[in-house]
Amino acid sequence: MTQHERRAATAAHWGLADYSSLAQLLEPAADALIDAVAPKPGDRVLDVAAGTGNVAIRAAARGAQVIACDLAPRMVQLGRERTGPAVTWIEADAEELPLPDATVDVALSAFGLIFAPQPEVALAQLRRVLVAGGRLAMTAWTADGCVAERARLVKEFVPADPAAPDTRSWGDPDVLARRLATEFTEVRIERRSLPWHFDSGPALTAFLRAHSPAYVAAEQAAGDRAGEMFAAIERHAAPDGGPVRQEAEYLLALARL
Repeated sequence: MTQHERRAATAAHWGLADYSSLAQLLEPAADALIDAVAPKPGDRVLDVAAGTGNVAIRAAARGAQVIACDLAPRMVQLGRERTGPAVTWIEADAEELPLPDATVDVALSAFGLIFAPQPEVALAQLRRVLVAGGRLAMTAWTADGCVAERARLVKEFVPADPAAPDTRSWGDPDVLARRLATEFTEVRIERRSLPWHFDSGPALTAFLRAHSPAYVAAEQAAGDRAGEMFAAIERHAAPDGGPVRQEAEYLLALARL
C-alpha cells in the first residue's frame, strides 16, 4: 500500500462511526492533558490527530492560539462545527505537518499520535515545528490495560493487517520514554486512568459498534464471527454479567525540546 493509499484508507476509517460520543467519554483525559501543560494566553498550540477537538477546545478556552489537525475530513468537519472560529482546523498527517519550522509553543495529542504508522517520523515532525524550549504532551493507552486487552481480543477474530500501526507499543512506558528521548528532553511519564462505566457488557459493545470507528471496522472484518467477538469483549468487561466498571489506564507523557 502506498502512502497516499494508506492516508485515504485511514481517513475513510475514521468516518465509519459517530465519534462524538466516544470523544465525550474521553474528555477526562483531555482535562488531565491540559492541566498538565497549562497553556497560557497567547501560546501557539498544535493539537495533533485532534479528533473532534477535545484538547483543542480546552486550550482555546485558556486563551491559546490553537491549530488542530486531523487526517480524516470527517473529524475536521465535526471539529469545526464544535469549536467554531476559536480553533483553526486543517486536514494534515502527523507525519507530514504543513507548518513552518519553529512556529509552535506547545504540541498536544490525546490518543491520536499513537496511530502514526512511523512514530519516529511523527515525533521528528513535532520537534521541527516546535520552538526551542517548546513542550510536548500526549496520552497513550497502557499496553497492559483494559483497552489493550480488548484490542487483543479483537485480533483473535480479525485477520492481521501488517500495515496497521502498532498503537499498543506507545503504551509501554519504557518504549515511550525511549521514543521521546530521541527528540526531546525532560521526559516525564505518569500513569492515569479514566472511568469506562456502562450498565452492562452488551451496553458497552452497543456503544462501541455505534461510536468507535475501530470497532465498526473490526465488526466488518470479523464477518460471521463478529457476534462471537463482541461476546468475548462483553465477558472480559463484565465477567459476572453485571455492570461494566473498568478504569481505562493510560500514560500521560510530558517532554521539552
